[in-house]
Amino acid sequence: MRDTHRVRIFWVRRRLLIALVAVALLWLGLGQPGRHRPPHRAEWIRVDDLRLRALRAGAGDTTLLFLHGYGESLLTWRYLLDRVPPHFRVLAIDLPGFGLSDKPDTSYDFPAYQRWLGDLLALRTRGPVIVVGHSMGGQLAAGLALDHPDRIVAVVLIDPAGEGLNPLISDSAGLVQSATHWIVFTLGYVLPPHDPGWLREPRGGDGYQLSQDSSATTAARRVLEQFDFGALTGRFAEIHQPVLLIWGRQDPTIPFRIGERIAEALPCRRFVALQALHRPHQTVPDTVAFELQRFLAHPACDPR
Repeated sequence: MRDTHRVRIFWVRRRLLIALVAVALLWLGLGQPGRHRPPHRAEWIRVDDLRLRALRAGAGDTTLLFLHGYGESLLTWRYLLDRVPPHFRVLAIDLPGFGLSDKPDTSYDFPAYQRWLGDLLALRTRGPVIVVGHSMGGQLAAGLALDHPDRIVAVVLIDPAGEGLNPLISDSAGLVQSATHWIVFTLGYVLPPHDPGWLREPRGGDGYQLSQDSSATTAARRVLEQFDFGALTGRFAEIHQPVLLIWGRQDPTIPFRIGERIAEALPCRRFVALQALHRPHQTVPDTVAFELQRFLAHPACDPR
């Protein structure tokens, strides 16, 4: 009888201990979806007079610099960054004028961005750099490869600009510029700059609302007015570093035929065509991550 009583006490205590542990986990936020500690923390970095939101991760001799497209932020890379091999250093930023980064009252043309990124390269990176860019950020990545061949050792371009956009969405009629406020307001919901489950914001960044920032509308309008999305026409042939070129076959923004033309011009490239629209790194991230990992393991050219 005593043994039975002891067994009962043992199981009561064990259940009580399990219950206490469960309560503690709930109290700490570890036992509820959405309450866990995000895996990354953003920070503010200074480049000249600009304050940029940045995410840094990993360690190693080579830096992967991630540059997003128009109207987006570093969150566009959240499906890829956690799959980067750990022996690479990662630096992802919100480009000036977008996300939580500063939106100065200045020019937003292609040369201005190249100056800002050249300073970023000099001040915030060391050693060899592989630059990864999408759309507008892809054009900027290609421009960095051209301007800094001593630092940029390889390039990953995902549906990059540089040889123009679909003429159906060009601004020849002035329609895009007049709708800029609506575009920025909409992007703030479709592509929000916050993801508290993945990224902890730097001090003061949590309350930022893109749709309530008039400087965001001004910057977005100036990019459309001033940034030449065809500034690298004919120049992709001058990029001699290994290039991974990924393109969505159904891209309505920068049509696949432009991708084929760029692929043909690049001296050393691996060309991957996917069944996707303009953002394959978001819609088919597993495939893009696989191709990125394969390229990083062995940057090389496809046989012609």
